Amino acid sequence: MIVNLSYILLLILQLFTVFAYSYSPIPRSGHLSAFINNKLYFISGSTTLDRAVISKDFFYIDCSMSFGSSIDSIPYTSLSNLSGIPSIDVAGSSVVGPYNEIILAFGGSYGESYGNQLIYIFDTKNSTWNSLTTSGILPPIRKGVRPVFSYGRLYAFGGFNNFNGIYYNSLDMLDFRLFNWTNITLSNAPSGRDGYVSAFLSDGNILYLGGYTSGQTVGLDIVYLYDTNNNLWQSMSTAGTTPESRGYFTSVLNLKKNRLIIYGGENNRVYYHAAIPTLAVLDLSSNPFTWISQNVSGYFIPPYLLLHTANVVHNYMIIAYGFNYETSSLSNEIFLLDISNDSEYKWVKEFRLSQNPNLNQTQNSSFTMSLGGFIGSIIAAVVSTAILIYGLYAFYKWYKVNGFSNKFVATPGT
Repeated sequence: MIVNLSYILLLILQLFTVFAYSYSPIPRSGHLSAFINNKLYFISGSTTLDRAVISKDFFYIDCSMSFGSSIDSIPYTSLSNLSGIPSIDVAGSSVVGPYNEIILAFGGSYGESYGNQLIYIFDTKNSTWNSLTTSGILPPIRKGVRPVFSYGRLYAFGGFNNFNGIYYNSLDMLDFRLFNWTNITLSNAPSGRDGYVSAFLSDGNILYLGGYTSGQTVGLDIVYLYDTNNNLWQSMSTAGTTPESRGYFTSVLNLKKNRLIIYGGENNRVYYHAAIPTLAVLDLSSNPFTWISQNVSGYFIPPYLLLHTANVVHNYMIIAYGFNYETSSLSNEIFLLDISNDSEYKWVKEFRLSQNPNLNQTQNSSFTMSLGGFIGSIIAAVVSTAILIYGLYAFYKWYKVNGFSNKFVATPGT
């Protein structure tokens, strides 16, 4: 009896694990991502090479636990049953709100067209999607924008509309207190572009690097900086060995916020050429900013990728999905770069939860993981465990009464 019950318990636990992590995303590129309260969210993107099919998938990875990078080891949870999920491709995303609890999706295309809705927002507290109604000078809808949120304001520069062929060089600012747009037009703004990377720096400047303009990739030898405090543009020539020009690549700031780590992208659309080197690091603490030789080790190196995403989660840069140049196909894999030690970054196969609470931050804020989310996770785990134990007990009672009915005939005294 004990052996049978132990076997049943093991079987139920295995089934519980399978059902808990049974979701696996299909390959995609041009999707969005955002990290909030130990959840790495992914939104939409194209699931075909010709970009004709745009998904309405919405899911996250639970980063409150350790996990491996293989698809069957990642703790995915699907939220695709929610209503109002946008179906957009090559849009921009940012974490916004007074407590950095809202995911904002900006622009993007809808396959063969551009829609009328510029902004969608997801409230992580209420688990609701909504379109955002704004006023003022409304920006045109375009793709390839990397919006930046800081101190209650969203900054959206550039972008491209492949139906009218326009590369925009306007800088649009949305005041989240009034939900009012202002167009910032300055004579020394960079040329119109899309597929660049951006980052908000500690001195109040927004950094812009690379991208496409007039169908050609932009060199990485010049960095453009928009000063949010003084409302002016300036450019800076970088030092060091400049990586190849590129577009639709990704970037993150290191944990100390004094380095920009870039990955992937393509060098030339016509010749279908992946940008080299795939990973490069720009030292932001030097003047001028300097491309440095970064020591990188590990054996779990990702392929050349395009239209992927990158987020800092605890000690790691997590690279997800995108177009794989080596296989000429879309990917549903993630890759982990341990960036905890600036003297040596390392590609690893396992995400190990940091014990340092100061590192539990969103990519775009300095807020730590909310206590409410942590407590909620504990409550959910306790409730799930209680339900499982009750189910096992109920099954045991049923099995004790009915499981042996074909072996014994009840008689007085038995």
